[in-house]
Amino acid sequence: MLGKKILFLLFFCLVLVFSPTAWAAEPQYTTGDVGPAVEQIQKGLKDAGFFGGQVDGKFTTLTRQAVISFQKAVGLKADGIVEAKTFKALTGKPIPAKTAATAPGKNQPMDKKAAGILKTAMSYKGVKYRFGGATPAGFDCSGFVMYVFNKHGIKLPRTADIQFTVGKPIKNKKELKPGDLVFFETYEKGASHVGIYQGNDKFVHASSSRGVTLSGLSEEYYAKRYLGARRVL
Repeated sequence: MLGKKILFLLFFCLVLVFSPTAWAAEPQYTTGDVGPAVEQIQKGLKDAGFFGGQVDGKFTTLTRQAVISFQKAVGLKADGIVEAKTFKALTGKPIPAKTAATAPGKNQPMDKKAAGILKTAMSYKGVKYRFGGATPAGFDCSGFVMYVFNKHGIKLPRTADIQFTVGKPIKNKKELKPGDLVFFETYEKGASHVGIYQGNDKFVHASSSRGVTLSGLSEEYYAKRYLGARRVL
């Protein structure tokens, strides 16, 4: 494994010397992005001995950690973002342009109702988690969702499993719109965690470990436990 990494570092140096495009301003890939370019990144990381996950074209937290390790090894800025130099070093190719399909839910229009709900939700960012909580003194996941939507005149059931029965089911992540409810199977079978989709793969929710916060659907923990979504707007 060590010899493999040393050979790859030598290849990286040659790439930078002979490729002027490596220094050009180009697109960037990071957590939440999906598609063929991400597959190339993962394959490059795997070939270099930095990635042990599945090459599936999904830029998850595991992929980002591998990118950081690779960037540290080759002396690049270790921020987990794949820009032109990192992509060229990994694949030997110029970084491709990003498209609207690069990230699930990207470029979805946000209506005024959804924008207002998300503004309210984000205003409580940092509020601590409290099991059974449904006020700004402390929220659990479903209490937070219920409270935020109620502020905008939309009545929702109290618990995540019942919230998962209301509204229109959204089966494909690519069809998600801001304001949709996203559900996860966490500590028990069925819908046991819920958040509000913000767009660009992100959702706001009351996390048991971080309180009200913003997370990504493509993060490994949530990607594995994603159950589905409902549209109530």
